[in-house]
Amino acid sequence: MRKSMIVAGIAFCLASTPMQATDVINQDQKAYKVKVQGEGKLSISYHNIAAGGSMYGLCGYDFCTFEIPGSKVAARRTIG
Repeated sequence: MRKSMIVAGIAFCLASTPMQATDVINQDQKAYKVKVQGEGKLSISYHNIAAGGSMYGLCGYDFCTFEIPGSKVAARRTIG
């Protein structure tokens, strides 16, 4: 089964606007428990994402990782 959960909104902005947090969009028909880890081990949290659901503002750090069983994605703030 292909896991099509993607991390959207990796557009962390620094220009003249405040930094925005990362959003997670689940494009599967299966629910997932997502582990969100910010700045190494500074912050670790778990979130349940429903099938076809999304969560916004999960990580506001400069570097974050998002894990579901069998997949790991990293997001890094970019300078505009």
